[in-house]
Amino acid sequence: MSAVFIQARNRAGGNVTAPMIIWSIVMAAVLFIAEAHHGAHRGDYWIGFGVTALFGVYLGLRRRVAASFVAPFVSWMVAWVPLWIAAMIRDGFLRGLAAGLFWITIGWIFIGILEFVTLFVIGSFVRLLRGSSGTRPGDVIIFGPGGNEA
Repeated sequence: MSAVFIQARNRAGGNVTAPMIIWSIVMAAVLFIAEAHHGAHRGDYWIGFGVTALFGVYLGLRRRVAASFVAPFVSWMVAWVPLWIAAMIRDGFLRGLAAGLFWITIGWIFIGILEFVTLFVIGSFVRLLRGSSGTRPGDVIIFGPGGNEA
């Protein structure tokens, strides 16, 4: 009986954990500023959208668009406590506890969907524009029973 070896090459361009955490921290800061202060927040929201778009471009260039599924959850975990504190700053301690808990859990569904859609659409578009990563000798190599490449 002979062995068959299969070698598959990874087409993704590396780990995106550190940039995702940096993006999550910046998004937490933007959302904290928007939540803690009264008044118009158009500039804050544009900064958040711009940072998300840049992260989407990065994901597309690195061929890691699938990370856009996980990124909103990472952002939520990083922003949970700061947003709760911002709600307490804005609305007072007791009311901020209740309102913050509501907006962090329920309101984050809307924020997460916006983050996901932005990351996925921009990342996919950049990946489409980038095209193929070049010619490769073969992504899968199969060695048959005689040691010959099939």
